[in-house]
Amino acid sequence: MHLRKAEILSRFQCQKSGNCCKAGGYVYLTAIELEKMAALLNVSVADFRERYVVTQNGWDLIATPTHRPRCFLDAEDRCMVYPARPAACRSYPDWPELWRSEEALLSECETCPGLRKAVAEVESATAR
Repeated sequence: MHLRKAEILSRFQCQKSGNCCKAGGYVYLTAIELEKMAALLNVSVADFRERYVVTQNGWDLIATPTHRPRCFLDAEDRCMVYPARPAACRSYPDWPELWRSEEALLSECETCPGLRKAVAEVESATAR
């Protein structure tokens, strides 16, 4: 199934579970993304940086396993900066590590209901 990436991605629709935001990874951001997120939250870039950003090895991050691990999720697991989210968030689930093997894809399907649904649709279409 992982070899049918383009077909699966074409059917992918975010189900807004917030599960991808709760994964134990790192969310990097560019200066432009930082400015857009600050504007969306109606705070200055300096305030945004002070409140939400940590710098590691010269990179700005808004989430790490130990710094804001829920990133910008609200109480209902909705992203509070969705319209201005970083490129890494916008590109999910088109991340190379998710497509390296069948096992990796199926493991991510356990986390992501949108990906699980897209894979099921492709499987169903194939079975016909």
